[in-house]
Amino acid sequence: MKFTIIGAGNGGQSMAAHLKIMKQQVVLYDIQENLIQQINDRGHITVEGVIEGSVPIKATTDVADALKETDVIMVTTTGPAHKSVAKSIAPYLKDGQLIMILPGYWGALEFRKTFKQLGIQKNVYVAETESLIYTCRSIHPGHVRIRKIKDSLEFASLPASDSPIVKDILKDIYPQLKIASNVLITTMNNCNPIFHVPITLMNAGRIESEGDFYFYPDGATPSVVNVMEQLERERLEIGKKLKINLSTCLDLLNRFYDVKEANLYDAIQSNPAYRTGKAPTTLRYRYIYEDIPYGLIPMVSLGEKLGVDMACSNLLVDLASIAMKEDLRKRGLTLLDLGIDEMSKEEIVEYLAGSAGRVVGEVR
Repeated sequence: MKFTIIGAGNGGQSMAAHLKIMKQQVVLYDIQENLIQQINDRGHITVEGVIEGSVPIKATTDVADALKETDVIMVTTTGPAHKSVAKSIAPYLKDGQLIMILPGYWGALEFRKTFKQLGIQKNVYVAETESLIYTCRSIHPGHVRIRKIKDSLEFASLPASDSPIVKDILKDIYPQLKIASNVLITTMNNCNPIFHVPITLMNAGRIESEGDFYFYPDGATPSVVNVMEQLERERLEIGKKLKINLSTCLDLLNRFYDVKEANLYDAIQSNPAYRTGKAPTTLRYRYIYEDIPYGLIPMVSLGEKLGVDMACSNLLVDLASIAMKEDLRKRGLTLLDLGIDEMSKEEIVEYLAGSAGRVVGEVR
């Protein structure tokens, strides 16, 4: 099977190496010419950690070449790039292809809305996961460390009726993929905004000072976890309003990493995959510029639409905007971007379920 990976960051390079080790055909695509040149100059990707090896890789900045005769398009970019990725791949889509977005960050909804706006009519599958399947870091271009491949990971398709087909396509490559009811579950189960934003903002002085620290074990102190848990309550309340069963962050850590603790603080502290990840050295990082515009802000919009008090989420968005001297809400993903701005909660649930149709321009 041929895979095209869109995004040559930590996750994209890790996925490329892992898939090549599993004897799959892989093309790695990114718009960053310097990054792709460095990977091509090496001629291979070296991976260390839970898997080891060095494999040749084809990397390109030519999207048409990257998508030629591909079966599966794996999107590993950050959330802010999703719309531009959807626009760039749309002219080259072919019937029967699968687009998988890892992690979702509302990606399936945004891709479908973008395709509809472009008038593209191709019979493709669009799906997303609740998290990136790899806990990983890029040491330098062409060299990655994978600390963990998640044991169990939920995904959903839009429409949800496509999920069994998607699972069948990927069952031999990623057997740990489990079907969730719909893409709001996968998007809302993405705990990155719940974890990253409080730790980053409440450790801002430490991040901007000299010296390294470990992001989770050092940054997720008891008071920081208290804020995480309040964000969690707001997230779970949205699920209740829509009558969808969201997982708690504690449940997710147990499922991803087999961490068995009674509370979130202990689960974070005892997770081996979190012990060696260092904190960013600047606030101008995806923990602010992805997890707020593509995490908290659309969550706030949906929550307020459903009548949920989103006080903690709003507080963190405002605090980050003040710290960065920028109105981050202007960067935020809107319900209009997702095509659900005028839908009632019943209509949202119906749209997510959809029918067996997979024509990208259709809204069911």
